[in-house]
Amino acid sequence: MEPEHSNPEPQAPVTPPRQTAAYLKKWFAEVGFTIDARRGQNFLIDLNLLDLLVRSAAIEPTDVVLEVGAGSGTLTTRLAMLAGRVVSAEIDHRLAQLTREQLLMLGPPGDKVALVEGDALRSKHVFSAAVTEAIAEARNALPQGRFLLVANLPYCVATPVISNLLAMPQPFDVACVTIQRELAERICATPGTSDYSALSVWIGSQCRSEIVRVLPPSAFWPRPKVDSAILRIEVEPARRAGIADLERFHSFVRDVFCHRRKLLRGVLARMAGGRDQAKGRAIVDQVFAEMGLGPQARAEEIAADDFVRLEATYARIRAQFG
Repeated sequence: MEPEHSNPEPQAPVTPPRQTAAYLKKWFAEVGFTIDARRGQNFLIDLNLLDLLVRSAAIEPTDVVLEVGAGSGTLTTRLAMLAGRVVSAEIDHRLAQLTREQLLMLGPPGDKVALVEGDALRSKHVFSAAVTEAIAEARNALPQGRFLLVANLPYCVATPVISNLLAMPQPFDVACVTIQRELAERICATPGTSDYSALSVWIGSQCRSEIVRVLPPSAFWPRPKVDSAILRIEVEPARRAGIADLERFHSFVRDVFCHRRKLLRGVLARMAGGRDQAKGRAIVDQVFAEMGLGPQARAEEIAADDFVRLEATYARIRAQFG
């Protein structure tokens, strides 16, 4: 009689450990990892705030999530358990390996993560081909789901990551990110305040933004020298559709805000006329008349939605002048 053989039961996935400061210090010492401050490696160790970041995104099983800066994988594993697909980018090959270990412990949910090892940005204004291809593949697999940005963003890449995603034909639907508090306040700034900037207009013309929570330096390890914030940005499709040419509008706003405190009339006249100041003045006179702007108007006083109207009016009238 042949002996009976029982098939071993598959082992349940191991829940990745809670990455507190003490855990990270011990783990990094064991693997010989040292912090690279140049890459903004500040790990969010307040796990209640990490959970708040995730909850603020309201992730659904059909969603595709982009994470820039996987770090040690603590957020990546949470995203994998909630989203349909995750694209996570990590520039530091040592951290990428640590994240892979966390995903292996997670079991099948970890298979939903495409981990891109390398810089998420090819340049200041362009994402890397590897990241854009991974996003396209994930979105094609879940065409009915939303596209989200959920990340503890390194300070040094926060602005280009958010701005470049908004410049894409299909931007994120919602972004929930931790960034420097000063940057979060600039994004949410209103006209006439010192924080109001080209970035405020670029994001404010397409999105609704709110600071969910201000985070003290103690929420991170190593501690940064400044406060951070959880920022939630939601694209409003109808307002975004009102911008005729996103690239042209983005360039216009940046050019105007190079001289934010100067009189708008003079700034636009120089942009429109170059050496032919008479032509520039004629264009601006007509723009100001249609917009109902006073002679003392400045860029820093104009609301984001009015900037959309201003740019469209300026482009149309300038084209009429040839």
